[in-house]
Amino acid sequence: MCSVVAAALTLSACRSSEPQQTVTAVYAEALSSIEMLRVTATVARARIQTTLDYAGTRVAQADAAGAFLASNLISLGTESAYIEQSLQQVEEFNTLAPPNPAANEPAHSVTAQAPHTQAPIAIVTPPALTPPPTSTQRGPRLENISMASGVNEFDCAIDVNPRFTPASTAIYVVGRAFAIPAGATITSSWRRAGTEVVSFSFQREHEINDNCIWFFIDQSDAPFTVGFWSVDISVNGQPVTSPVAFQIVGI
Repeated sequence: MCSVVAAALTLSACRSSEPQQTVTAVYAEALSSIEMLRVTATVARARIQTTLDYAGTRVAQADAAGAFLASNLISLGTESAYIEQSLQQVEEFNTLAPPNPAANEPAHSVTAQAPHTQAPIAIVTPPALTPPPTSTQRGPRLENISMASGVNEFDCAIDVNPRFTPASTAIYVVGRAFAIPAGATITSSWRRAGTEVVSFSFQREHEINDNCIWFFIDQSDAPFTVGFWSVDISVNGQPVTSPVAFQIVGI
C-alpha cells in the first residue's frame, strides 16, 4: 500500500512539473528572440547612421565643389547674377518635374495625365563676357600661370597645386613672363572671397622675356583661412592675366 501511494505521489509530481517546464522553455526562447532582435536592430541602426554620415559628407563635398566652381567662373569674368539666376532655374525645374510613377502603376497612366499648363521656364542666356584688360601680344604678358607649393632653381613651379591647407608653409603663384620692360612694377594682389587680403610689388631693373617669375605668401603675411582665394598679377597697374583661383581646405 505504501509503495502504491509513493508511486502515485511521484507520478503526480512529474505531471505537475510539465507545464512549468514548458513555460520555462517558452520564456527562454522569447529571451533569445528579444536578444536577436536587439542585436539586429543595433546593426541596422549602425548601418543607417553610416549611410547618413556618408550622405552628409557627399552633400558637403558637393557644396564645396559648387562654391569652388562658382569662384572660378567669377574669376574668369562670369557675372555672379548670371550664376545665381542659373541656380534658381535649376531649382525651379526640379520643383516642376513630375514625380516618377510608382512601381505598381501602369506605364500608360503617365501618358494619360492632363497636359502641363505651367508657363515654360525662360532659358537664361549667358551674358557676353568682357575679357579682363590684357596687354597686346607684343606687350607685357604672363603665360602658363599656376599655383604651386614652391619653385626650382630656374624660378619655375615645382608642381601645379590649386589646393592648400591652413598648415601649408607657403603658397606660390608662378608664370612665364614675356616683354616686361626694365623698370616695370609687377604687383600681385591676393584676395579671399573677392576681398583683398595682401598685395606685393617689386620693380625690375632689367627686362624680363621668356623667364619665370613668382610671388608667394606665407603665414606671416596673412593667415591661411579656409575658403576660396584668387591672386591677380599686373604690370604697371595693368592686369596681364585673369585672376588665378585656388582653395584653402580644412585639414
